[in-house]
Amino acid sequence: MPPYAIDYSHLVSHYQNTAPGNDHIFILLNQAIQQDPLLLKHRRFIQENHLGFGEDAFHPLWQALMLEAHRRFQEFNMLEIGVFKGQIISLWKLLSQHHRIPARIHAISPLEGQPQTNHPLLHRLLYHLWPPYRERIINGDFYQTENYHEIVSKLFQHFQMDFADISLFRGYSTDPDILSATRNLKLHILYIDGDHTYRGACADIENFAPLVVPGGWLIMDDAGADLPGTTFWKGHPSVSRACTLLPGLGFENILNVGHNRVFHRRSHL
Repeated sequence: MPPYAIDYSHLVSHYQNTAPGNDHIFILLNQAIQQDPLLLKHRRFIQENHLGFGEDAFHPLWQALMLEAHRRFQEFNMLEIGVFKGQIISLWKLLSQHHRIPARIHAISPLEGQPQTNHPLLHRLLYHLWPPYRERIINGDFYQTENYHEIVSKLFQHFQMDFADISLFRGYSTDPDILSATRNLKLHILYIDGDHTYRGACADIENFAPLVVPGGWLIMDDAGADLPGTTFWKGHPSVSRACTLLPGLGFENILNVGHNRVFHRRSHL
């Protein structure tokens, strides 16, 4: 176990999905990043340059998961749906290099913005008359137009990494070409942080959860709306509701850190 790293087995074996349990683990991992110079350097750079959201606690969680995946599988595949400005895939790559973990990192993203209308009257009409538009506003699904490829590339360069090392499927996770290109992936870690509407979150679960190998993990972002606890932001009800599909697909919710929910795929379905 590397210095400062949180032990995955300890987290899971002591976890309780109660208000005190969820608050404790969130505070514990928020504090853990302060003891790890690598994680802290990356997270502070992300925050200072407005390159992502999330919580400090998620960095130690990812490190614990990757170290455990290496222990169980040796080499393994990771996929993020919804890259935004590259916080998570750059962290994965950094941890892979630092700990010499042979992780193959994949990502699905159009690397383009989806801006909402800037016309005030049209915005009000759409918000009140078109439920899909209103749901996207509520769930923070609109992003301004920027050169996301350049932003992510510069983030990788800052940490002396190459964005080209990431296997990028450029497009939306529901695009037929993307679904065709990824259908044979065998995933050990899947992170879903794409479309936050209920329909979009369900589609990502239905299309990509079956690619997770027995013993692997699926992590849902912004999915803690129904979790007890008071110290963390809980995400969106739409994504949280979509998680009810996962038990029927062979997944068990074994750990929750803030609004990141960790599901483990059972070895025997």
